[in-house]
Amino acid sequence: MKKDNVDFLAAIGKILANAYFRRVAVVTHINADPDALASALLAKLLVDRLYGADADLIFPEGLSSVSKRLAERFLSGMEFLENFVGNYDLYLVVDSSSSSALREVGEKVLSYASRAVIIDHHFPPGDLVQGAAYVCVRRELACTNILLEAVFKAGIDLDRGLASISLAGILYDTGRFQRADPKTFMLSSKLLEIGVDYEEVVGLLQEPMSLSERVARLKAASRCLIIRVGDYIICGSHVSSHEASAARGLLSLGADVAVVVGGKRGEIRVSFRSTQEFYRNTGISLGRDIVPLLSDIMEGSGGGHATAAGFNGVGDVQKTLQLILRLLSSEIYRRVFRHG
Repeated sequence: MKKDNVDFLAAIGKILANAYFRRVAVVTHINADPDALASALLAKLLVDRLYGADADLIFPEGLSSVSKRLAERFLSGMEFLENFVGNYDLYLVVDSSSSSALREVGEKVLSYASRAVIIDHHFPPGDLVQGAAYVCVRRELACTNILLEAVFKAGIDLDRGLASISLAGILYDTGRFQRADPKTFMLSSKLLEIGVDYEEVVGLLQEPMSLSERVARLKAASRCLIIRVGDYIICGSHVSSHEASAARGLLSLGADVAVVVGGKRGEIRVSFRSTQEFYRNTGISLGRDIVPLLSDIMEGSGGGHATAAGFNGVGDVQKTLQLILRLLSSEIYRRVFRHG
């Protein structure tokens, strides 16, 4: 798998060189968060400027509430689609490599894999990388980092609006620099030099919890199953929505690892969260180590990072929760105590 973000530009150029209409679709995962929004906008900027395309932006099921605020503030009149219109010469997928995260749109990308370029930062890579024309999956703190690096290397100028959304994407996926590295700070510094108002961007990222989200957190806490493995506390629960927020809520209550399962009619969504201390002490990465174990057992796919991951699949909510709790317990025991 090639991973050089300069090479993905060459791959795009090669595909479009043989295309008569140069129809390009830039697509990301459902309910696009700020990192997905920024990545898609930067990808469109690259193909439009470098290859003379006028790419369609595809946001399956629309934008998240935070992304909507960013778009309203910095991108007046932005047009996007929620599904493809006809066929495209290039399908450029950003911030995801799993067809299930794109819903129906993902099936079409799979059907035209030879025209697809995948740019992502989640691990393990999903099913879209199989057969794709080019794959760029890198261990970056935000997918925005990959696209920003390419934009700067190409010598393309950013306006203040897109720079602001790019910083929002980085802040969102790093937890406002709770996770950071030199490259992330360097790219963020360049954005600030363009004239981004840091306080304004941070303010737009702040969102009070809705009533339904607060209820979901409380239900998750009331239904919580607690497992102790040595000094580590695993918490598992189930809700009908806001799984990620509920998992973060369980961490704030004292869990080292939290898993929350949701879904209906046989479809399941799983959100995993752990503390940085848990990852440092055990070396267990939710995205690298736990999600693949679940993917080997259940129908579905997922990915993520060391302390945050997700899985979408088919199954029973309660049985899935019990299975995951057993997997987590066994992995902690195997990693920490058997070899401790």
